[in-house]
Amino acid sequence: MREEDFLETVFKIIEHLTRSELRVSSKKLILYYLKDSGKLHLQDRAREAIRRYTYYEIPTLQGIREKAKREELTLLDHLVLKMEYMARQG
Repeated sequence: MREEDFLETVFKIIEHLTRSELRVSSKKLILYYLKDSGKLHLQDRAREAIRRYTYYEIPTLQGIREKAKREELTLLDHLVLKMEYMARQG
């Protein structure tokens, strides 16, 4: 996994949630949140950074699995799945 691709996915999730394009200063703050996190796993650090920046809890893998059984997944769901996959490839 390329770190740049992973970060781009995290930024896309945040842009989707906030409905606005991130500025360079915002991206630097998110990078700080990622590095400042006390979480061990990359996907957990990304989830924390997204929550700190947007105040929004993104769907869990289990939640997405359950949702997929009963309805079509959203763009956010697909972005979260991509982020999780990339983090585990790390």
